[in-house]
Amino acid sequence: MKVLLWIATVFFFLLSWWWYVCPHKKVCPFGSYAMESNISSEVTPPESDPPPELIVSPLSFDWASDKPITNDLFENYRDSIILQLGETDILEIMGGYFEDEKMNSSVPDLGMARAQQARSLFEDLPDRRIDLKSAMFQREAGSERNRPFLATNFRRIINNESLKEIEGTMIINFPHASDEMLTNVELNAYLDDLVQRLKTTEEKIHLVGHTDSSAGSNRNLALGYKRANAIKNLLIRKGLSADRISTDSKGETAPIASNTSAEGRRQNRRVELTIIP
Repeated sequence: MKVLLWIATVFFFLLSWWWYVCPHKKVCPFGSYAMESNISSEVTPPESDPPPELIVSPLSFDWASDKPITNDLFENYRDSIILQLGETDILEIMGGYFEDEKMNSSVPDLGMARAQQARSLFEDLPDRRIDLKSAMFQREAGSERNRPFLATNFRRIINNESLKEIEGTMIINFPHASDEMLTNVELNAYLDDLVQRLKTTEEKIHLVGHTDSSAGSNRNLALGYKRANAIKNLLIRKGLSADRISTDSKGETAPIASNTSAEGRRQNRRVELTIIP
C-alpha cells in the first residue's frame, strides 16, 4: 500500500511539473513543445553598403571641356611623374574623349586639346621631351557626364643611348660587331617589368636583330640573329617561357639611320622588341 501511494505521489509530481514547464511555459526539452521558440527564424538583411567614395583625381576634366581641374594632390602627382623620367626620357601625354562628348565640344580634337592643357602644367619639361596624343574611349560614358573625370594618361617613353621606344617598338642598341648588350640598368629594369607583365597576359615577344653595314651581308645576317637571341636568352633567364619569344634578323637591310656616320651606324646596331597581342 505504501508503495502504491509513493508511486502515485511521484506520478502526480511529474505530471504537475510537465504541465507547468511544457504547455504553460513552453520551454519543454522534449516533445512537440521543444520545437517552439521565441527566437525569430527570419534574418534581417544588412543595410546596403554605402556608395563607394568617388575617385579623386589630381587632374580631371568636365564633360565636353578642355579646361583642366586640379586639386591639392596635383603638385605631388606631377613631381612624381617627373622624377620617374630619365634625363633624356620623353613624357607621353594622352588626352582622351568620348565620341558623343566630342560632338558637344567646340574644340575640333578634344583629346588633343586636353593633352595640350595637361602639357601646360609641366612647364619645366621642354617640348622636345613631350609627346602629345589623342584617343577616343572605347566605352559608353556613364557618370562622366555629370562630374569631373580622369581624361589624361601619362606614360614614360624610355630614350637613352642604349634603349629607346619608337612607335611602340623598343630599340635596344649594341656595340660595334658585338652581340653583347651595352651595360644598362634601365634595360634590365625594363625587361624585368616586361616579364612580370607577360606573366599576367597572353602576349608574346618578337625580336628582330639589325646591324650596320660594316661587314658582309651574310655575316651581318648572322650577327642580327645573335643579337636577337641574346635578348631572348636574357628574357628566358628572367622567367619568360621560350615558346613565347620569336626571333628574326634583317642584318644590314633595314637601317633607321645613315651608315655614313658613326652616329648613324650606332643607331643601326640594334634589336627591335615588339609586343604581340
